[in-house]
Amino acid sequence: MTIRVLLADDQALLVAALSTIFNTQHDIDVVSTADSGRAAVAACREHSVDVAILDIRMPGLDGISAARLIREGHPKIRIIMLTTFSDDTLVREALDAGVHGFLLKDTDPDQLCESVRCVARGESVLASAVTGGVLEMCRTAISERNELNAAQRQGIAQITSRELDVLKLVGKGATNTEIAESLLIAPTTVKSHISALMNKLAARDRIALVLTAQKAGLLPR
Repeated sequence: MTIRVLLADDQALLVAALSTIFNTQHDIDVVSTADSGRAAVAACREHSVDVAILDIRMPGLDGISAARLIREGHPKIRIIMLTTFSDDTLVREALDAGVHGFLLKDTDPDQLCESVRCVARGESVLASAVTGGVLEMCRTAISERNELNAAQRQGIAQITSRELDVLKLVGKGATNTEIAESLLIAPTTVKSHISALMNKLAARDRIALVLTAQKAGLLPR
């Protein structure tokens, strides 16, 4: 299935370069471009979009504000913020807006394309440069008095050695594809292991999974 992408950035040269990169992929198609946040929101109304890639700093309506409006009007659209800046405040604001990915503009083209595929599949992606900061923000938000419950302790006892291998790579910020390549298993198998881990540790997403695993002593803090 072709992934329909919206590109929004006020740098025309970057938009052209990214369009060229994406349109060389057999499964990604740039269906619209925009040079401002307001234009991006309008484009989502006018086109069928699967993944919107937004710059944070745009004239008029910034990318994070645009992301909020897109999420409100089109909750099925997945959003990636693409920016030059890895400021923790911007990352926090973007995540609060409900985005599904945060990448830097120096991301390798192949990794960028794979990130679009990951987000389109329902996964979340973070640039390695911001992963540590995001985890630290989550740690701060979690009260120290929150202990592992009985179900989580029971689930930990049921984790297999292969699931632990997968968990360690998730803790390092690896994508499903990277985990599959590292462990020489299929991406679908990785997805099954992560689903099992989330179920056993009662984690709603990958970040919660890592934090719970750290609390349980399965991963270094």
